[in-house]
Amino acid sequence: MTDYIFDVEMVDSVISTRLKCGKAPGIDSLTAEHFVNAHPSVVVHLTRLFNLILKHGYVPNAFGYGIVVPIIKDKYGDICSSDNYVTKYILYYKVL
Repeated sequence: MTDYIFDVEMVDSVISTRLKCGKAPGIDSLTAEHFVNAHPSVVVHLTRLFNLILKHGYVPNAFGYGIVVPIIKDKYGDICSSDNYVTKYILYYKVL
């Protein structure tokens, strides 16, 4: 049995098919385009990071941080309901 749960092809596939381009950056200021257009070595490093997270059972604290942003829905600038919020996480979290 191998210690690696994730492989490079799997992480690359998630980056290319599941990340939505054209969206606002997360709190790390990275967009999906950064990962989609990154050098292939970035995928190798991300794969290693994810496997180390699983191996050691430790998720970095930064993966749990997010910024809650209200979405204004009416013309007067009022927030109409508690449903109108978006949480911006770091982008690595979405790949994992």
